[in-house]
Amino acid sequence: MDEEGPMPAGNRESEAPDADDLNSAEAAEAAAAAAEARAEAARARANELRRKLAESRDEAPEVPETGTDPESFEADTTEDTEPAPVDDIESAPAPEKKRRRRLPIGKTIAAAVAVLAIIGLASVTGFMLWKHRDAEAQRHRTAEFSAAARQGVVNLMSMDFNQAKESVQRVIDDSTGKFKSNFQDGADDLIKAMQQSKVVTKVTVNDTAVESMDKDSATVLVAATSQRTGPDAPKEDQQPRVWRVVVSLQRDGDQLKVSDVEFA
Repeated sequence: MDEEGPMPAGNRESEAPDADDLNSAEAAEAAAAAAEARAEAARARANELRRKLAESRDEAPEVPETGTDPESFEADTTEDTEPAPVDDIESAPAPEKKRRRRLPIGKTIAAAVAVLAIIGLASVTGFMLWKHRDAEAQRHRTAEFSAAARQGVVNLMSMDFNQAKESVQRVIDDSTGKFKSNFQDGADDLIKAMQQSKVVTKVTVNDTAVESMDKDSATVLVAATSQRTGPDAPKEDQQPRVWRVVVSLQRDGDQLKVSDVEFA
């Protein structure tokens, strides 16, 4: 029977685990645990960041539970298999929230008040301008009617026997309507009376006042003083006499003419 010799040294070493191999395995497990811890921390940071963004958008936050697959998370946050540094996630700028710009209510009210003030000012300005133009037109018509009444009284009451026909014709040319017709009917008798009496009558208009008027007609009050002269004129008639005459005027074409006369 052969005696067994001593076991080779190499076989003994293969059967017993090497200390270096044990240390390497423990180090690998520790590294994997550390990596998983870092990934878990990164997931927590990311979830917190998503929650804050969702709250700022007034939306319900969609936060995955803690047990989410680390591979899917790491695929979104890192290019390699290593998790993204926590500092990079925290420093990532939050997307700006799109908000509709609204004018503050105070500025809106102020703008509305300004617009209303401008409209009111424009309305007042327009009204004042219209009133000014209307007043100018009224003054122009008043002056026009007053001048026509003044001239009508002078033509009617100023008579000169030396120019009897001309004096009567001026009255006819300056009158219209029934007044003109009536004056024409008695024109010949008036001319004869003036020539026989040899009287000259001078009239001075003292004042005029428009009682009423519209665009084409008016009633004008005239205060006048007359004085008769001539060899056959009575002495009492040679004294100045004051007359109050109501003259009615009517537009005839482009000229104002006397349509009636009353002595007050």
